[in-house]
Amino acid sequence: MSPAGAGGAPVVWVNGPFGCGKTTVTRHLAALLPGALVVDPEDVGHLIWRRLPTGLRQEEFELEPLWAPLTRLLVERCARTYGRPVVVPMTVSRLPVFEQLVGGLRRGGLDVRHFTLLADPATIRDRLRRRMAERREPPDEWGELSWEGRQLSRCLETLTGPEFGTHVWTAGRRPEDVARELADHL
Repeated sequence: MSPAGAGGAPVVWVNGPFGCGKTTVTRHLAALLPGALVVDPEDVGHLIWRRLPTGLRQEEFELEPLWAPLTRLLVERCARTYGRPVVVPMTVSRLPVFEQLVGGLRRGGLDVRHFTLLADPATIRDRLRRRMAERREPPDEWGELSWEGRQLSRCLETLTGPEFGTHVWTAGRRPEDVARELADHL
């Protein structure tokens, strides 16, 4: 990975449908990048939701008006302030929000490397089921695969587009190997 220079440290955005392995791959990738910081935009979303009354909350973070600008600011400030690689695991499947986040960081002079992790629907559904079982979560109002599983078709449809960076297949692969592939791209 190239040095940060005046624009701050590089940002590595790990995108993909819910259940494709972003969090696990990110953990391994951060271990391969000396001094890397992991900034999880879900934390920003949960902060917003804790402060908003239920009636003002949107169904997902991408639809929250404050989420993208606050996330972009946090990622940008971490990269510039700490001068370390910033790894961001987050599903962003709506192109206008993607442009606001990743495009905004790039327009602000940051070196953003964007990867989209992909797998076949059966693999992702199996991962979501295992995750719910590990967390001992019963089916919720959205069904056996929870809200994330209901987003699978929409996410796969959009995230396979060329706008969403380098695509990396995760089905049948160990997260460590996927992380090494990402690091090799850097």
